Amino acid sequence: VFGPAKSSACDGVTAEEELVAQLAAAVPSTTIEEFCANIYKSQPEVPFTDILKKDENMTYEKAFFLGHSSLQEEVETTYETSDGSATSVLKEDGELVRAHYQGSAQTKKTEWPKLPNFASSGTDSHGQPTCTTSAAMCCWTKDRQAADNNGNCNRNTYSENCVDSNPGDNTDLCFVDLERGEASTGNQQTGIVGFPGDQNQDGGEGAIHCHGLAWANDVDDSSARYKGNNLFFVSMYDHMYQRGYVENVPGAPMCGCVEQMPTVTRSDCTEIDATERFKITYDSTTNEIEGSIALVDINFNACQGINHRNNDLWAYMGRLFYEGKIENTQWGEAGRIITNSDCDYAVEEALSKKALEPGYDYDISQWTNIAGRDNFNVNGDINELQVATFGAEALRLAMTTQTANLAEAPFGIIRRMCATCDPNMKEIFYRRLTPIPDGYDLLYNILHQRNDGGGNNRWNEDFHLYSTYEDAVNDEN
Repeated sequence: VFGPAKSSACDGVTAEEELVAQLAAAVPSTTIEEFCANIYKSQPEVPFTDILKKDENMTYEKAFFLGHSSLQEEVETTYETSDGSATSVLKEDGELVRAHYQGSAQTKKTEWPKLPNFASSGTDSHGQPTCTTSAAMCCWTKDRQAADNNGNCNRNTYSENCVDSNPGDNTDLCFVDLERGEASTGNQQTGIVGFPGDQNQDGGEGAIHCHGLAWANDVDDSSARYKGNNLFFVSMYDHMYQRGYVENVPGAPMCGCVEQMPTVTRSDCTEIDATERFKITYDSTTNEIEGSIALVDINFNACQGINHRNNDLWAYMGRLFYEGKIENTQWGEAGRIITNSDCDYAVEEALSKKALEPGYDYDISQWTNIAGRDNFNVNGDINELQVATFGAEALRLAMTTQTANLAEAPFGIIRRMCATCDPNMKEIFYRRLTPIPDGYDLLYNILHQRNDGGGNNRWNEDFHLYSTYEDAVNDEN
């Protein structure tokens, strides 16, 4: 930012024009772009290890960003003292975090931590490791602090209810790809861990909270230069110290480059707004010009994204893309991890990449696959009811072969599997009690309808339901 020229000899000349002329005449000659780039490159930074003051090897910080360490695992309790006073109080344990926030985090450049969590295959133009997507994210599963209007940790029952309390839920966890965060977690495993529902319903993950940041590819952009400050604010101050959010999604780091994190439907987002003042000195005897950053004032605000969507990491990356600050491939890769919709397509794509498909492993010597729908289809078209080869004949035999005692010959039992149903309905056993009327499509009714089939499929009259095969055979519930 250039102010007005001060000398009367410079009337009609702007400060920027004067600086351009002085730089051109300087020894050595340079341009504004080169001059500013040198100032940014030589800008002092606070080592990330100075925040918690543990050790220079970042052993503690590594554990912290994986979701471990005493700050993550301790919970305030009154059980450890004879007088009932509290121990492991977060505001006391995290005092150094508060001190850094109120000091250097807002006035100096904080180092980007040199950890595998925050380094992918590429480097920036200064040769420093960075994230391929130019974005990082944290996801928390636990709230360890009460009385902060976030999460459900209750001060009155710290030792009972804050051991595994929930953060404020702001996303749906789709799945964890165990290979993504391998460089950070050290888990040499393959495959994915899916969470087909949301919250605690339908096999979901329970409450989870995700929050991230993104920055420009240009290392001189303020969003890139102060990304270490932003990461500190998001991970240590705003969420751990202020809200008590801690611990990771199993199989993934707590914080890392977006490309290392679990697939989720959305993430909150913080951007930095930096005001800087520069000091420029000119030596008329040598024609040398030197510059430095004299003042930094950093504010942390909710991201302003595209389509008036604020506090949204995907939308903020969209803004960076449209402003020409990141590539479409980076936004696209992040968009495959932050889906910006639901989980269905992301899960289907992940399974396909690993040559996996939904299904059920059953004993073919005892059971015959007779029909399926959606991803459990048997002939390849998920949009139609599918009847397997010989399926109709198998159904006819099962439903019409009768003996005097059904308990001795368990004919008429259908085993129904449903991957996306409520946990207690994923596997049920249907035992037919009456003959199937001619012309009635029982399979279609079971797979696609929730009614009595026009009186042809009435519960407790035409069929019973059981949770196990043995109960169906013995007619026990």
